[in-house]
Amino acid sequence: MTPLDHAQAAMETAPEDDSARLKFYERLADGELFLALEAEAREDRIKPVIFEVEGSRFALVFDSEDRLADFTERPSPFVAMSGRAIVGMLVGQGIGLAVNPAVAPSATLLPPEALSWLQDTLGPGPQEGQGTPTDVHPPKNVPESLIASLDAKLSTM
Repeated sequence: MTPLDHAQAAMETAPEDDSARLKFYERLADGELFLALEAEAREDRIKPVIFEVEGSRFALVFDSEDRLADFTERPSPFVAMSGRAIVGMLVGQGIGLAVNPAVAPSATLLPPEALSWLQDTLGPGPQEGQGTPTDVHPPKNVPESLIASLDAKLSTM
C-alpha cells in the first residue's frame, strides 16, 4: 500500500475526522502523480486522457507508474507532476480527478468542485525569499505531530 492508500483508508475509517480528510488531500497535493496522456507531450503542451462519468469529466491520475500501466494494460504516455501542479492545471476547466481508478484501494473520483476547494485550501504556492542565516540551532520542544508531518513531507521529496 502506498501513502495515498493509507491516507484514503484512514479517511474512510473516520469520515467525521477532518484531520484524516485533510491528510488525504495533503498526500494527494504533495505526492507525485502520473497523469495519463492521450499522446506524448510536445514541448510544453500536454493533452490529458479525459473521460466522462455521469455527466462529469475526469482526468486520470495514478500514484505510481505501475498502477497507470495496470489500468491501461499497455505502455502509455504520461507526465509526472505534483498533485498541486495537476490541480492548478485543471481548476476552472470543469474537470475532476479520477485517482487510481480500478487499480488501488485509494481509487476515488474527485469532482471539479473538490479540486476548486483543494486549490483554495492550498493557497498560493511558495515564494522565493532571500536572507542569510546567522545561527543554526536544533529545535526545542517540538510537538511529535509536527515531527511526524515533517517526516512525511520530506520523505516524498
